[in-house]
Amino acid sequence: MSIVGYVTIDSVIAKLYRDLGINTELNEGHIVEFVAEALDKIGAYSQYQEIKDCLKLENGRVKLPTNFYRIKDISYNNIPLHWASLSLLTAYSCEGSNIPQCCTENSFYIDGCYIVTDIEITNNESIQNLNIVYLGVPVDDNGYPLIPDDVYFMEACAKYVTYMIDYREWRKGNIADKVIQKSEQDWLFYVNSARGSANMPNTAQLENLKNIWVKLIPDQNGYNSSFRNNPRQERRIRY
Repeated sequence: MSIVGYVTIDSVIAKLYRDLGINTELNEGHIVEFVAEALDKIGAYSQYQEIKDCLKLENGRVKLPTNFYRIKDISYNNIPLHWASLSLLTAYSCEGSNIPQCCTENSFYIDGCYIVTDIEITNNESIQNLNIVYLGVPVDDNGYPLIPDDVYFMEACAKYVTYMIDYREWRKGNIADKVIQKSEQDWLFYVNSARGSANMPNTAQLENLKNIWVKLIPDQNGYNSSFRNNPRQERRIRY
């Protein structure tokens, strides 16, 4: 499935007032945090936005975008970078101990809010940008997370907020066990429904999956070509 639109948290707040018949004012800050938690727990790929960006390298590193969630593709000078680790990209700051040189390809790893690479750029080089495609958290003008415009996502977020409100009251002894149990069951049902709805592939995606599964010759170096040949059918050559 592809997410085709988003709604704001205001839609969830309106739904809570309508469904629960609440006469007192809800804490908007708490609802924002609860909705963000619910979206994190759903964690479907398509609920995030694929964003491409060019980041200028400085001393082989660059700060990640603010709404960064997870890296998807990364390349320099049209060549993909390979994932490394701190031990492979560390200059140990002692004489004669530099970054190990074992491969011709460039590598990277993520350290906190920075992408760290082994790329060395001089001022005379024209290419100084790192090209990335990443999954970003969609937000509104207030910086609040946007919710996929899907009935299961709306229900999941509303049920999670309801569950957390009931949980606090249950801890105080103000509501019965069967009420908190029902709220938990509703949340668990809709979190899985939302994840399943978002992860359901469309026809074109199913065709790609089919072409990958029926390949006779595995593409061992698909990463180096950004997997562009994965869905292509193989040609049978007769000798």
